[in-house]
Amino acid sequence: MSTQLYKPFVTEFESRDQFLNLSTNVIESIILENQTNLGIARVALAGGKTPLPIYSKLSRSGAIDWANLEVFITDERNVSNTDEKSNSYQIKKSLGQEVIENLYEFHEFRTDLLKDECLRDYQVKLDSLDDIWFELCVLGIGSDGHIASLFADTPYLRHQENGAIATLAPREYEIPARYSLTIESILNSREIVVLLEGHNKMQVLTELLEGKLLASQYPAKFLLSHPKVHIYTCFE
Repeated sequence: MSTQLYKPFVTEFESRDQFLNLSTNVIESIILENQTNLGIARVALAGGKTPLPIYSKLSRSGAIDWANLEVFITDERNVSNTDEKSNSYQIKKSLGQEVIENLYEFHEFRTDLLKDECLRDYQVKLDSLDDIWFELCVLGIGSDGHIASLFADTPYLRHQENGAIATLAPREYEIPARYSLTIESILNSREIVVLLEGHNKMQVLTELLEGKLLASQYPAKFLLSHPKVHIYTCFE
């Protein structure tokens, strides 16, 4: 049985300021629309240097009802949640203490727990969700095609019973041990926003849209099975 593929909506910006401002506006509008329609909006946020300035801009929104926004982390390095290399730490720092304190809830991988306990803790949070888990999932794509902490040619790209799993990055990564939402969890989003910044990401987009690698070799290609993927790029 073949999987239906969809063409993502791609927008390229000429300047970094345009990229940051308009990407922030899009994320804000998706949150506001879902808060209006559903009450509480749930978002899954990836770490990384590209989205952090956007989260910082988003934190200054005067329109978002933070008390009705529930935030999940897409993936985490196996370091303390207070370590500067932690996605959770960087996302919270970008959103700011005032926003974090006013959120409906901020869900992070509890890396202070043993691996199985950490996964169990996050799975309980996911199991409490109904139907579509996230109104929005914000992602980047690595130069090797990985999304969240899901890397090429690994068994955890196949179907998993749980929504969150432990993964290993390739050896060249500083911190190989990771936690991540699965492909199926990420795809269980109403909309997905992908942020690509930098000249090297031009090749990433080309491979995603035109390349011959399989999804198992280039995990970002799993996103092509989702009907509402928006890609915002700035290659300057």
